[in-house]
Amino acid sequence: MHSLTLYLFLLVGISAVLAAPAEETTAKPKCPPSSIQTHLLSNGKKYFFHEKWLDFDGAKSFCKRNHGRVPILDTREDLDVVRAKAGDIAGVAWWVDASDVGQEPGQFKWSNGQELPLNSSLWFKQENQPNSFGPGKKTCVVLSTWYGDLLWDKSCGDSKYVVCQANDGC
Repeated sequence: MHSLTLYLFLLVGISAVLAAPAEETTAKPKCPPSSIQTHLLSNGKKYFFHEKWLDFDGAKSFCKRNHGRVPILDTREDLDVVRAKAGDIAGVAWWVDASDVGQEPGQFKWSNGQELPLNSSLWFKQENQPNSFGPGKKTCVVLSTWYGDLLWDKSCGDSKYVVCQANDGC
């Protein structure tokens, strides 16, 4: 009799577990605080713009603290839509997430590991960009909204404005 009771108890318990609705497994992304204005641009991504001068590491830290990242602008479409919005805000240079840090001088890569070749059409070639890299230098990439509307290389220790891409799903 005891084994029949145990069997029924287990059967009821297993049935209850199987009948219960599945828990939500996708976590909601952390989004920038409501005090930060985000902009949904025509490429379908959200960005926020910080009009304070920071070096490259400071820019990455600022974006991360506010649930975003310095953007990878590896297509002309992404570059153009972010440049247009940034240019409306301030006519300066904005950090993007590419550098030659940890690589051979002038071997620029985006943070996702994709190469940003020296002959890319995203560089401002009329000013021979990129041209600031060399042995012993840490060189990062900025988007210019004041001269050429394309990419330039600058010392990672320089201070530039910060654009951040909000986490996906925000």
